[in-house]
Amino acid sequence: MCRILIALWITALASLAQSPVGTYLGEMNLMTTKLRLGLEVKPAGEGKFTSEMTSLDQGYAKLPATATEWDGKVLKVIVGTANVSFEGTLSEDGQSLVGKFTQGVSFDLLLKRVAELPKPARPQEPKGPPVYTVEDVGLPGGAEGVTLAGTLTLPKSAVKVPAVVLVSGSGPQNRDEEVLAHKPFLIWADSLTKAGIIVLRYDDRGVAKSTGTFRGSTTADFALDTAAAVSYLRTRKEVDPSRIVVMGHSEGGIIAPMVAANDERLAAIVLMAAPTVTGEAILRKQIPDLIKLAGGTEQQAKAQLDAIQKQADTEPWMKYFWNHDPGPVLKKVKCPVLAINGELDIQVNADINLGAIEAALKESGNKNFSIKKLPRLNHMLQSAQTGGGQEYAKIEETVSPLAISTVTEWLKQTLAMK
Repeated sequence: MCRILIALWITALASLAQSPVGTYLGEMNLMTTKLRLGLEVKPAGEGKFTSEMTSLDQGYAKLPATATEWDGKVLKVIVGTANVSFEGTLSEDGQSLVGKFTQGVSFDLLLKRVAELPKPARPQEPKGPPVYTVEDVGLPGGAEGVTLAGTLTLPKSAVKVPAVVLVSGSGPQNRDEEVLAHKPFLIWADSLTKAGIIVLRYDDRGVAKSTGTFRGSTTADFALDTAAAVSYLRTRKEVDPSRIVVMGHSEGGIIAPMVAANDERLAAIVLMAAPTVTGEAILRKQIPDLIKLAGGTEQQAKAQLDAIQKQADTEPWMKYFWNHDPGPVLKKVKCPVLAINGELDIQVNADINLGAIEAALKESGNKNFSIKKLPRLNHMLQSAQTGGGQEYAKIEETVSPLAISTVTEWLKQTLAMK
């Protein structure tokens, strides 16, 4: 009986060794440079698998596989959206995959099992137990079938204190506004809560743990979700309902005035790298600037703009963004406004957009505003060299201390905090 059990145990171990499930890490030699590539394989039931590649040296860019095939020995991963594939043979001990990575051309690639992929240096992310209360929350969104999942951070023993709703930029964003292994909203929530302010951040509709559908939704739909988040805060006994602020980054900076224009009870709004001219005007400045910085040509910029304009004819979000003019909305805002932009912001030009914000507020008679162009900061409000998107992941800083202190001090003064 003992021999039978041992034999069964050995057989089970051998079976486990031949499963591709796990995390792998390898390095490709691309002649002029080396590129680290991670691969995570997960079971999907009934002998099927899912997988995702991560390019660690390209901003931890994630490439979800469109197909993952396993025949008991050879694993094939296909990322159809990027014309990428990997085909490798699992070693006898199950500890490595030996094969080729292909994207136009093929490169030898050895992937070895690791406990987890290396994490980038992000020194601002909070370490250790939080000094405030962290609560996962669910709240009704701005449309039927939408429930927003988020995180509420509250100063200890908070009673009738100010609160901020964080609103993310364009694209499907989780509650941390996570991009290129940076978590800006985690940093903002940590900093503002330590300053005595309750902070609510949430996954976009249809993203992560929030329900609803992201695709097909427009900025106006997302503004309804933000308004619903404000309404939720008013139900919390810890929140002073007269001191609620909407703070938006990038597209979130379009949304904040939309909410404020329809809600005179808001205490203030904060606009970070906010577009204040039409999306068409933004993109006709942004695309050539980005392509020029990357060494591209005017023809490439024109081709990309033409493609985006065609997209604006059919895709709901792009159509709305392309045509929407935030200026007239901003003229309806009566509450205090703080607008900040990075001097090196190539995505939302500081001079053009801050100038448009100031002009709109002056024209409407709103005298309680502050406009600040912050030196050497990019669109993510990081300290940067060029402002180009290729820098975002390489910069260890997630949010500049200058940006954090500028916003925090203005909020304290505006909300009459001690």
